[in-house]
Amino acid sequence: MNINKKRFLKVITASTLTLSLGLGTVLGAAPEEQAQAKAKTTNIEKTSTITTVSSSKAVKISGKYKTKAALNMRKGASTKYKRVMTLKKGAVVSATYKKTVNSKKWYKVKYKGKSGWVSASYVKKYKKTKKVSSAVAGSKVISVGKQYLGVPYVWGGMSPSGFDCSGFTAYVYKKAGYGTLPHSSRTQYSVTKRVSKPDVGDLIFFGATPGSGSITHVGIYAGNNLVLHAAGNKVQIQSVAKGSYWAPRIIGYGSL
Repeated sequence: MNINKKRFLKVITASTLTLSLGLGTVLGAAPEEQAQAKAKTTNIEKTSTITTVSSSKAVKISGKYKTKAALNMRKGASTKYKRVMTLKKGAVVSATYKKTVNSKKWYKVKYKGKSGWVSASYVKKYKKTKKVSSAVAGSKVISVGKQYLGVPYVWGGMSPSGFDCSGFTAYVYKKAGYGTLPHSSRTQYSVTKRVSKPDVGDLIFFGATPGSGSITHVGIYAGNNLVLHAAGNKVQIQSVAKGSYWAPRIIGYGSL
């Protein structure tokens, strides 16, 4: 009986102590304990605030972007929004705003009168690449070709020790870095693109006689009605202007 009473008192005492500690935390905790509890609460609130901020405000931008693949343009900055249209790969769009949603960047863009949001992961900054103009490329060809002015004409020649007409054009084009041409004026005509008016650096094809349709000679157009070619006894520049020896012998022009 005395043993049971002692056990009963121990249980009561332990329960009372547990209850006191619990109430103390809520109501009567020591100042330093309250401060720690407050700090924990504040940290939780801060964490909650960070996780709930999933998107940023749209920032105004400008610039053009090119799609890297077929891409959906949407009404909002998320895949949950409806599709406005599907852009083809390579489409160039104008960006007006950017926004980050759930750590992913989106652009608001315009394309053919329509606007919407696209994922930044599937577009890249578009820079209008200027095709190397024929004038720039041609100038390089002429610059290389002029280095061999005065080199003797040699039938079948393809080197600075001697050139024939097609050997000269093939050598100069290769040296300038603009392709490999076959060693034949007729074959060079067949592998080049026909143009109605030559740019500097294009090829000019000639016949042996005025009005001839059979190609027997080729040179490089140097601009200002001039041709740079291996003709006569050397590499030289001559006129192809109206009234010149070569003008009535022109059959056509070819461009690479």
